[in-house]
Amino acid sequence: MQPMKGIGMAPKDADGLSQRLSSEWNHSDDEMYYCGYWGLYRYALNDTLKAKYKEAIIDHWEIERPEKEGLWNIMTAIAGAKKIDLNEAIWYLQRYPLDMINWTVVASHRKDIEKIAPNFRNQTITEVLPPDELPLFRHNENRFNLEGHDNGSSEQSAGDIWLLPYWIGRYLNVIGAPEKAAAVVKK
Repeated sequence: MQPMKGIGMAPKDADGLSQRLSSEWNHSDDEMYYCGYWGLYRYALNDTLKAKYKEAIIDHWEIERPEKEGLWNIMTAIAGAKKIDLNEAIWYLQRYPLDMINWTVVASHRKDIEKIAPNFRNQTITEVLPPDELPLFRHNENRFNLEGHDNGSSEQSAGDIWLLPYWIGRYLNVIGAPEKAAAVVKK
């Protein structure tokens, strides 16, 4: 329940292990926290803890918002957050490439992006690009990484990158069921 803004690099006089472990933001930790929030919040022992967990979940989400990660946006709804970036989550789901092939992508040369100074979170540009204009990323990776060099020689998992945020959104009723086809065939 420590504020996320307090996470950063270890001081210069810290031991070597502390410095190595805090050299950059670890997105695998984000995934670990968010998956843990599911049970932590839902099964809090009392309302006081539940309120503190909600505050911590929303605090974490505020730090993650610039990445427009569909899963984090949707999972924040578990805490009953009234304000989540649902449009960003839908944008993520609509733009995520479903072929799951790791193609070579080089976007760092683009003239339409505004680069920012190196930072602890490894956010490289002011606004994250759409998922279909970036290398494929799992939920535990930095969505501001502008290059991937796999040349189509591998693929990601069986679709859980897309299916997990979609079905959690459906379960939490923040994403509705697909609309039925407008045209009905008559006999």
